[in-house]
This record gives sequence, C-alpha cells and structure tokens, in this order.
Amino acid sequence: MTGGGTTITAAAIIEWADGQILQKRVWLDDHGPRSKRPCPETEAENKLRDIAMLDAVIALCKARAAA
Repeated sequence: MTGGGTTITAAAIIEWADGQILQKRVWLDDHGPRSKRPCPETEAENKLRDIAMLDAVIALCKARAAA
C-alpha cells in the first residue's frame, strides 16, 4: 500500500489501529455509561463499534501478513 509516497505496512496499520482502540477505551472510561461524566449512549455505542471495526482491521492485517 502506498500513500503520499510512503509505504504503509501491515505492522504500521496494526500499530495505528491499536492506538485508536486505546484512545476510544480511554474515552469510554472518561465518558462512557459508567463514568462520572457520561455522554449520550449513542456516543458510547459508536466508540464500541469503532473498536470492533478496528479489531477486524487488525485481524485482517495479521491474516494477510501470515499468508
């Protein structure tokens, strides 16, 4: 994969996705339904969906790298 003249590796995508997951989990800890400052339920649902999608991206990258 290339973008802007740089090569994007599966490892780089996994690293990025892991960082995104961490950010979303921190947000959920700070603003999720069980936090002291909860946000609307739909926001938490969106973050959980994002985490599931990022987990799928990681799985696809790992499978592709193993092939």
